[in-house]
Amino acid sequence: MAIKNIGKIVNTFGIKGQLKVSISTSTPETRFAIGKTVLIDDENGHEKEYTISSFRMKGDRIAIIGLKGYDDINDIEWMSGRIVKENVRAPKGTFFYDDLVGMTIIDANGNAYGQVETVNKMPAGDYLVCGKSYIPFKEGIFIESVDKKEKTIRLTALGTEVLAK
Repeated sequence: MAIKNIGKIVNTFGIKGQLKVSISTSTPETRFAIGKTVLIDDENGHEKEYTISSFRMKGDRIAIIGLKGYDDINDIEWMSGRIVKENVRAPKGTFFYDDLVGMTIIDANGNAYGQVETVNKMPAGDYLVCGKSYIPFKEGIFIESVDKKEKTIRLTALGTEVLAK
């Protein structure tokens, strides 16, 4: 299990104690489902659990959530700017993209190319950014393997060709 950022509270919404959250997860419907618990630092900076009481999407990157026991804007104004986190486990064979950042990319010839700087989500798919190269994160096509212990990403021959461009 790992504590991961799933959003950032950007503002309050309405007067009934709802929060506007900028989403940083690919599965907001799951992460912010009614009854789920999330972690938000309290006014003293200590992580505290809150239960989701309402959820709806407003656009594709903003969620409006309510927290159990908080139904007045005055009770939640202090939360603005705080990070929303969840204690999660990646399903077997999947990866959290922030875990990929910093991993060393190894081309098909066994040469270290560089480190993943970020992962960009684009309409055509997700791309690993390493220097000026954008490598499609498609396992079996461009990515041969990801080794969490060694912190390496091995590319296929096609993935290595992308680096040459």
